[in-house]
Amino acid sequence: MAEAKKIAVVYKTKEPEVLRVIETVNRVMKPESIEEHSLLSLVGKKLGGFDLIVCLGGDGTLVRTCRVVENGGIILPVNMGKKGYLMEVDPEKLPSYLEKYRKNEFLVEKCFKLKISYGGRMLNAINEVVIRNIIGLKQVTLSVELEEGSFIVEGDGVLVSTPIGSSAYSLNAGGPFVLSNVNILVCTPLCARRPLRPLIVNRDAVIKVKYLSGEEIQMIIDGEEALKVDPKETIEITGSTETVNIIRFSSSFNIKRMGRLTGGIENG
Repeated sequence: MAEAKKIAVVYKTKEPEVLRVIETVNRVMKPESIEEHSLLSLVGKKLGGFDLIVCLGGDGTLVRTCRVVENGGIILPVNMGKKGYLMEVDPEKLPSYLEKYRKNEFLVEKCFKLKISYGGRMLNAINEVVIRNIIGLKQVTLSVELEEGSFIVEGDGVLVSTPIGSSAYSLNAGGPFVLSNVNILVCTPLCARRPLRPLIVNRDAVIKVKYLSGEEIQMIIDGEEALKVDPKETIEITGSTETVNIIRFSSSFNIKRMGRLTGGIENG
């Protein structure tokens, strides 16, 4: 049996449906303690010391929760949004899934983060880091350097994605769908003037992005944190040793996720 004596529930806004889900978690799990945290209350903080973190919301809420949960924390996503491509559990089926959790009938999807080095700072991303023009009216020229050599991107910029982030901005920019258990990074040019295809590299590869010319650029992390980039600074991106641990109840969830993107499969 999987015991969860200390549980955190993370939500965006405390709506009636959220309260009902919290009541369900209390009734089924009977934890010694349960803490409720809004995303707003977790800004600038870390969430640790819990046996289980129940995340209530859509994909955006899950990504924000992953950003604050300490390395090793286990997250159970419950879909409270409209689409929820990364969410497996719907609220009405939560009691049965909680029982499966208690019986150890679940898998843990381990998704590595991105590690970003810039200006003496170390930053992390769950989905992707985007280096692109600020206003979007003029193109930029960037150098993308790997151990094997370098290439030039002339366009709106470049994006580096994790496998779990491959179904977000990267996919919309023409990148591939990647299964979450594959240890690779996806480097996707954004609106490149010359036809460049996305490049797949090893998770441990160090991708160095340098500004060469054009409009001012910014770095956007997971669509949330935006930093203006000093043209003299080099941005280094690689796979992190930190992981995001998400509970799954089906070994085929990745394929279901791919189906949802085309509207073929509903939440299970």
